[in-house]
Amino acid sequence: MVNVSEEIGKFWIACVLISVEQIHNKEILHRDLKPENLLLDADGYMRVTDFGISENLKKRPSFDTSGTPGYMPPEALNGKK
Repeated sequence: MVNVSEEIGKFWIACVLISVEQIHNKEILHRDLKPENLLLDADGYMRVTDFGISENLKKRPSFDTSGTPGYMPPEALNGKK
């Protein structure tokens, strides 16, 4: 585990929130947001990666369940809405 200052942690969280906001503004759902899909660039900005199971809501919304089971709520794993 890496120790970082509270300021840096807040900055990284802000980077992720802004990224997700931009993704949602384009009507895209990431669907697999987890620590392994967050990377730091050379300037220290947090980047969201791995859009392999993302969905474009303009084309067709789906209601299937996909993602990493360890990061999913129990109701999604049990097929409940």
